[in-house]
Amino acid sequence: MTPIGSSSIDVNGIVSQLMQIEQRPLQALKKTISGIETRLSAFGKLQSALASMQDAARTLTRADTWRAASATSSDETALRATAGTGVIPGGYTVAVGQLAQRQSLASHRFADSAVVIGGGTLRIRMGTLDAAGTAFTPDAARPEVAVAIAAGATLAEVRNAINAAGPDIGITASLVADGTGQRLMLRSTGSGAPEAFAVAVDDADGGNGDASGLSAFAFDPAAASGSGRNLQLTQAAQDAHVTINGLEVTSTTNRLTDVIENLTLELRRTTTAPIDVSVDSDAAALRKSLDGFVEAWNAVNTLIAEQVRFDPATKTAGVLQGNQTVVRVQQQLREILRSSVGTDAPNSLSAFGVELQRDGSLKVDDTRAGAALADPKTAQAFFAAQGAAPGEPGGMARRVLASLDALLASDGAISGATESLRARERSVAQQEERLNARLNEIEKRLLRQYTALDANLTRMAGSLSSVQNLLAGLERTD
Repeated sequence: MTPIGSSSIDVNGIVSQLMQIEQRPLQALKKTISGIETRLSAFGKLQSALASMQDAARTLTRADTWRAASATSSDETALRATAGTGVIPGGYTVAVGQLAQRQSLASHRFADSAVVIGGGTLRIRMGTLDAAGTAFTPDAARPEVAVAIAAGATLAEVRNAINAAGPDIGITASLVADGTGQRLMLRSTGSGAPEAFAVAVDDADGGNGDASGLSAFAFDPAAASGSGRNLQLTQAAQDAHVTINGLEVTSTTNRLTDVIENLTLELRRTTTAPIDVSVDSDAAALRKSLDGFVEAWNAVNTLIAEQVRFDPATKTAGVLQGNQTVVRVQQQLREILRSSVGTDAPNSLSAFGVELQRDGSLKVDDTRAGAALADPKTAQAFFAAQGAAPGEPGGMARRVLASLDALLASDGAISGATESLRARERSVAQQEERLNARLNEIEKRLLRQYTALDANLTRMAGSLSSVQNLLAGLERTD
């Protein structure tokens, strides 16, 4: 007889195939979640683009934007002018009679920096020095500072001790090679007449006024050379003297920041002829602010067009195609950009050289924009004017800003749309979780059923095999 046969079935294979059918609703839910996440990402990009436009519009509403100015000097080698925010346009005639300087003192020549000087104390006092350099007046508000010098100190160690005393002592020290040796140079940390200084010495060798030991660094302006005036005055501390439009001005520094409001003058050398400084509206800065607004809108316009498009040739739609929130945002902003501000010309973006194109983008006409921005007050009124009363529309940039503020607010249209999508995502995720639990139970049930079936079939196969063997034995007996 032909054997009936015995074997087990592929339980895992059968259950896997059945589960693929059962999981079809799960795949549909995953596809739904993927679509929601794609739309959320699209809204995130839109929100970012609108926020950039919000910043650009806010820039055009700031008074500082329209007060941007630039300053020019007729001689940059002698005087550099820099305009700050809020500077008033105008012209100035400047003559530089004297530059501010720091006081500098130099010692006599030493062989090298390792020469032993000796110890003691240097007592430094800040004040003013007369024009002749012989009368020193201490500054009562700045007490004398003592710098201890160790016994047996070298020239380099004297320098180090002075510098280690910190900036509050008013001077710094350095070594200068003059070609035949080393000199110790002391210099005031600040410039101007009040930054002069005198140096008294308590020399460890007892000779405070001679030129040996530490007393070699004494500087008493009233003393005779070699007996207390042992440092050479190489540069006197002095103020800058400047004449601006006929007005004499002094300054302790060569950087004048508070003489002309919001205008910085950097003195570089004395002059023999007056220098002309001109302060004018900064057309380039204004154009940059306007271009920033245009570019921000064009980015929003392009993004929306991509998200809501439908291509009939390929039958493909943008991620947010048909979304009414996005369509309303686009329409609302375009209506504002087409609107007029007041009745007096120029009262439209077109009048400022900013044309709305057929595709909704903005394009700047360089010639007309340049002419319009040449009158910053008029341009400011168009873009940044406040409404006549609370709630009334103001300038163009303020209208756009108000609309964007509302759209991007926590209770605005964009937040509402994204929250709606997130709520939908949470709901589908819950459905997915419940379905996964159900599928797990189905899989367990199928495994139990087909495992039991496999066991039954195995037992049946064993029984059939026994019958087959019995029949075979009977045949042999016959």
